[in-house]
Amino acid sequence: MKKFSRSIFSTLWILIACALVSGAGLFLYVHHLRASLHAELVAYLDEVANQGVRILNTQIKGDVSSLQSAAAAISTYKNLENKPWAELLAEETKQNEFKRMAFILPDGVAYLSDGFLINLAHRDYFQRSMLGQNVISDPLRDTVDQGKAIILSVPVIGQDNAVRGVLIAAHPTDMYGDLIASDSFQGKGYSLIVKSNGDKVAVSAASRTDHAATNIFKSTWNKQLDLDGSMRKAMQEGKSGTVRFYRPGEGWLYVSYVPVGINDWYFLSVVPEQIATQKTKNLLYLSLILCGTGFLVFIFLLLYIYRQSKRNHNTLYQAAYVDPVLQRPNWAKIRQDIADLLTQTQEAYTFVVFDINKFKVLNDRWGYTRANELLKYISSVLEEDLQEGELFCRVQADVFALLLHMEQPEKLKNRLELLNEKIVNYSPAVKDHLQLILSFGVCPVENGQLSPSELFLRAALAKDTIKGHYNDIVGFYDDKLRQRMLQEQTIENEMEDALINQEFALLLTPIKDLTGQTMAAKEHTVWNPKDKPPVDTDTFLSVFTKNGFISRLDTYMAEEACRSLKHWQEQKQTIVPIALNVSAASLRSPYFSSVLLQLTRQYEVPAENLILQLSPRTDPADIPLLKQLAQRLHKEGFRLALNHFGRGTISLDLIQILPLDMVIMEGEFIRDVNNNSKIQPILESFVTMAQKLNLRLVFDGVDNEEQLKLLKQMGSNWWTGPLAGTPVPYAHFFSQQSN
Repeated sequence: MKKFSRSIFSTLWILIACALVSGAGLFLYVHHLRASLHAELVAYLDEVANQGVRILNTQIKGDVSSLQSAAAAISTYKNLENKPWAELLAEETKQNEFKRMAFILPDGVAYLSDGFLINLAHRDYFQRSMLGQNVISDPLRDTVDQGKAIILSVPVIGQDNAVRGVLIAAHPTDMYGDLIASDSFQGKGYSLIVKSNGDKVAVSAASRTDHAATNIFKSTWNKQLDLDGSMRKAMQEGKSGTVRFYRPGEGWLYVSYVPVGINDWYFLSVVPEQIATQKTKNLLYLSLILCGTGFLVFIFLLLYIYRQSKRNHNTLYQAAYVDPVLQRPNWAKIRQDIADLLTQTQEAYTFVVFDINKFKVLNDRWGYTRANELLKYISSVLEEDLQEGELFCRVQADVFALLLHMEQPEKLKNRLELLNEKIVNYSPAVKDHLQLILSFGVCPVENGQLSPSELFLRAALAKDTIKGHYNDIVGFYDDKLRQRMLQEQTIENEMEDALINQEFALLLTPIKDLTGQTMAAKEHTVWNPKDKPPVDTDTFLSVFTKNGFISRLDTYMAEEACRSLKHWQEQKQTIVPIALNVSAASLRSPYFSSVLLQLTRQYEVPAENLILQLSPRTDPADIPLLKQLAQRLHKEGFRLALNHFGRGTISLDLIQILPLDMVIMEGEFIRDVNNNSKIQPILESFVTMAQKLNLRLVFDGVDNEEQLKLLKQMGSNWWTGPLAGTPVPYAHFFSQQSN
């Protein structure tokens, strides 16, 4: 009996000890869980706020960029008093959905895009922009309709670097409020923008806030928001953070505040604690039920909590590491796997990045569902092709990354070309007559010195070098490419200053007829930086073409050409037309033709003295726009030439479509005429074609008398090249001819 009692007593103590240990463990678990979920909540609130900041900054930076582009166009007008920019303001207002735009003259008189004329000389944003600053105002009372609006203003800077006026655009504050409207936390959260002192800047109409109060700290709703003043102090110091406060009728709320980076604005994300901490409360309730039951129920609930925790972990894992389209590891997971693999193996690997050219167009035509089917098909092809120890994932949109075993470049290229063949033969694309064009970038993995992100960046750079080269779909990263990228970055860093400092020069080469008389001058653009060697022309033109700066350079060189013609007129010298290169970016601009006309009127030179050289490498999609612009320019008197004829794949198409006056042959033809017996018959056919089409045919690349003699035999018209003379500034052009 005593033995039995002693056994019960021991068992009881064991149960009590187990209960105490379990209770302590449960307490520590719940405490740790609550702290972890709270940290997760704060991090998520901060991310929501930062996402709102990114959205807001993207909108404002885009608007400012549009204003700067319009300001650059306005700056080319010689006389601003007669409102040559009115059409431009109306178009920009409509295109960017501004409430209104205005151009303000230096005296403060503002011409509004909707017809009003007011004086804004007293406005702070006007005064600051006249000093050369880009300004984003706080909410102001609209002078026209008395509504609240935020004003964006940029200076219009002339070529003499003087401010010629200010261009402004207005957005109603409601627009920014709607922009930051948040649907986070089951639609219970909301956002607003305030100044560092609490004054409201923008609030969405759906926000559950005191709309009548102009300051969040002075609202009766928010009496307990910042009792100790720490939040206001942090905002005054430009810091971010999260606070918890009580609001009668709603309960406890969390507020995350993050500086926007514009003026002293702050982005606030507000969410009720009841919604934000729902997961935490559910787990805590389960823990309380567990404590109220016996030891067996405790074990059962412990297993249940473990199961729930595992499910939550799986959910978080799914969100963090699984591609939602392909349902396989995403870039975040594969990036970790690659880093682990490269630290654990001595095997050599290669990093590959590829994507589909113009995938957005395909997305628009097919829709996301069918486009996602293509991505799944690509995933299946890669899974079938990859070997053991190789990895792949989708990084974003149509961009895929692969880690492959190191192979010889030619062997690796063949493997990627076979992958390309399988992918481009995707049957729905073939059926819809869609040509899928892939671009691959390859970067070798060197002793694990580079992180996966750095490998991705280098492979992507290699891919970009062959983007659009349909006959060469694989680009390799090497030191030469790295040096080229560094050179391109240097060019981009210095190009704006170079244009302002007039470091670009217009050199001219004679275009002669068969008697040796100079009939025209061909443009050569050079860049001579101060205290530095000249920049290779092909290099900087390639960079400018990619980043869009080429259109700015085209405008600059057009003005230089007009200045040259004006100089010849004033010196009473023989006037010959100047053939200018015109980029595709300029042809796409709705303002380019207007700028050309404005320049010819400003310098009082006839339009027919400018020959606009078009490239044969025109995107077929741009041909309708090019035809429309070419007809307009030709009607205004400009002469049109097709440059590098024979190089592009659509040269003959352009001759049929465009109102051309001149065709300039690709120089390689005449240079190779003695090395290839097939070239002379081709050239003779071109001469015949030009005669029948009444086109002036110019042979480029002539560098010896034998080539010139051959042109005379064929009955050609004009020619140019090294034999005609070296490129010289316009001031020495005719003196070179006399020599």
